[in-house]
Amino acid sequence: MVDKVIYHHGGADKEAVAMRQKVLNAVNELPKAFGKTYYVSDSGDDLNDGLTPETAIKTYNHIADLPLKAGDEVLLKRGDTFRITERLWLIDGVNYGAYGDGEKPMILGSLKDYANPKLWKQSADNLNIWQTEICGEDRASVTTFNNDTYVGVWKYTLDDLEKDGDFSHDQQTGIYSLYFSEGNPGEYFNNIEIATTETAMRTANTAGHRNIHVDNICYKYFTFGAFLTAEANNFKITNCICGWQGGKIYNANHKDGVKQFGNAIQFWWQCRDVWVRNCWIYQIFDAAITFQGQGPGPTWFMNINFEYNLIEYCSMNIEYWASTNENVDPYVDPHIDGISYKGNIIRFGGYGWAGIQRWDKHCQALLLGWNGVQNDLNDFVITENILDCADCYFVWMKGPDVHKGMSAYGNTYYQKQPSGTNKDNEIVYHGGKKANNQEEFEDAIKFFEQEPKEVKWLDI
Repeated sequence: MVDKVIYHHGGADKEAVAMRQKVLNAVNELPKAFGKTYYVSDSGDDLNDGLTPETAIKTYNHIADLPLKAGDEVLLKRGDTFRITERLWLIDGVNYGAYGDGEKPMILGSLKDYANPKLWKQSADNLNIWQTEICGEDRASVTTFNNDTYVGVWKYTLDDLEKDGDFSHDQQTGIYSLYFSEGNPGEYFNNIEIATTETAMRTANTAGHRNIHVDNICYKYFTFGAFLTAEANNFKITNCICGWQGGKIYNANHKDGVKQFGNAIQFWWQCRDVWVRNCWIYQIFDAAITFQGQGPGPTWFMNINFEYNLIEYCSMNIEYWASTNENVDPYVDPHIDGISYKGNIIRFGGYGWAGIQRWDKHCQALLLGWNGVQNDLNDFVITENILDCADCYFVWMKGPDVHKGMSAYGNTYYQKQPSGTNKDNEIVYHGGKKANNQEEFEDAIKFFEQEPKEVKWLDI
């Protein structure tokens, strides 16, 4: 049978349930628009002007054709699902959110629900291989079954498909192949989602992505992630859900050199005044949230706030790295100033679909910072977070004792015995310490934080 998604217990189960419900039930938070409001509904019509709920446009991709200007807002109808073929390029000064009642509008990078027997045909060469045609934006990455109860495993070619759930996708022909020995997968499963769209929302790689707020939208099934932003200034993401993203395939024709990536929310190069707050992010191949990168000039990140988010079953749960391109003249160290990781619940790193299937298991951690000593790092505060169980590195970043300008205090740490499938599971990578009991766990955490709120080894 296809691999079943396994869920775990930790030390913050009750707190995670409460935070998840807070995200699911969040009220709309966008400020009142001083321009026009455009409405998007699955029951709309793209010939409409979109200026009232009764004259809503229908498709997500048609948003790009609206005459949007700073001060406008775009609202998607709650309860509706929008399957998209390509990203939406965000406009400076335009906000994006939800209207109506019910669950958050869903934006999916899976072009259809493939649980339809008419979509599948048996391969002439192997009766256990079923094929369908998907001409999406990208090579298929995430594949889930029965509303994310089971998850497939990407393979290079048809010859590599050996067990139920193995899949490959030839982007040139569009043929997606799935090994499944129980018969037509469209008959067996009541839901099949296959990610073939790269991202949902993106900013162009030019300066000036200012004054954008995205609120109360759910994003799932993207080969890279929900948000790719560069040079963001006053960019807010609140009350959103990001799930089952990443695994974008690079060098797929070179078996020894294949790499997969994908971050749910990524801020690149020069960014300031950024907030990601009250979001639920889960099952991401790489980072749930990250600020990172380098560009053609000095690198800087200022006033970056990742606060009160629930992050589960990701690999690089909260990540940062910053460097300056060696060709920049004059060369200056990256400037990192005013960073807040506060009140997040970060749990089960390495236990997700990506953690299990990764090509580079040694790169996973609940908190990840790639860099060595930063010479220009100020007011980087990590506080009131709960770090709850990792089947990988717990913390892979040099802490306040090395990073002058960084502080960590009042955080809670829970850990249980790792699964044993990942040898790279030090508690604090740069301390070089593993743990098998309470005493060892406390000793290891001291390499990162001297005054934690609680450190507890779980016997579960």
